[in-house]
Amino acid sequence: MAEGHRTRVRREYHSEEPIGAQIRKAGEEVDERAARAVAGPPVTEAEAEILAGSAHEPVQMYSTVVVMDLARGEQQRYRLVSEGEGDPERGEISLSSPLGRALLMEYPGAVVRVKAPGGERLYRILRVGD
Repeated sequence: MAEGHRTRVRREYHSEEPIGAQIRKAGEEVDERAARAVAGPPVTEAEAEILAGSAHEPVQMYSTVVVMDLARGEQQRYRLVSEGEGDPERGEISLSSPLGRALLMEYPGAVVRVKAPGGERLYRILRVGD
């Protein structure tokens, strides 16, 4: 019986090619996040106060997120929604939009680079889940 168990384990190990594909995909996602990582300007005193009161949780689907547009110095509030639900005038952005993709799974304090049709922009995440 022990021999049969070893044989079964070996067969399962050799037949789990999708695990390798999953590992490669995870590595590609890490590479993508690293490529987006940006060292932004120092955190202002006002931003530090907001960050101090923010829960340390990542941006996810249906999260409400407050970001600082670093070029304009303006705070903006968005809610991430699924593809097809986005309505920027109501503050809803799709996860498939450039900003939605950049924010997904990032934490407060992170600076993200967004390549959008209007040009490249930097945003600092100030609060998630408000």
